[in-house]
Amino acid sequence: MSSRSRQSATRTRDKWKEKTWYQILAPDYFENKEIGTTPSGSPELLIGRTVQPTLYDITGDFEKIHVKLRFKVLEVTGQQALTSFYGHEWSSDYLRGLVRRGTSRIDWIGPILTKDDYLMRISVIVFTTTRAKTSQEHAARKDIEKVIRAHAKKHNFDELVTKVIMGDLASEVFEEVKKIIPIRECEIRKSKVLKGPEEVKTRRARLRRGTTSEKE
Repeated sequence: MSSRSRQSATRTRDKWKEKTWYQILAPDYFENKEIGTTPSGSPELLIGRTVQPTLYDITGDFEKIHVKLRFKVLEVTGQQALTSFYGHEWSSDYLRGLVRRGTSRIDWIGPILTKDDYLMRISVIVFTTTRAKTSQEHAARKDIEKVIRAHAKKHNFDELVTKVIMGDLASEVFEEVKKIIPIRECEIRKSKVLKGPEEVKTRRARLRRGTTSEKE
């Protein structure tokens, strides 16, 4: 190895020695499970970093490995990076495997506001056992929206995220939609946090000011 190569390798090793390894933890509502480790030269550099484990990493249930989660680092305490839920998504390969001939896929996507003012976008997918009529699809989407918005209105962010990820909310949607048409699968296939409470409050204040100005 040349002298220049040895110097470069030494510098690289020195940089790694200067870094500290941090344990990344899921939020309280996921029992603060470890979802990864990462090196950083400064705890401030971790703030805003996203981590993408699977639901299997949190629950240990291998059947949930297709559910990909996203968490964002909000705070660093000691050598622990604390996160908040940022969204989730089912793998496209898994969803394609649910498609059957002679059946229908019904989607609903919409923004919802939790009890404590988190703005989220939720995507629901329903697979029927028979071909759905247009009127049935329309009715199913109305019922999906009714269930989702009702839960968003009465639950805070932590509670709603748990219901979304652990399948409780999808089960309630299933029970409602099956009254319209026989279905074999219903899942919350995707979610994303769009705005936190402070951003929502700022937007409301801006809209109120705009309305007042128009009246004047």
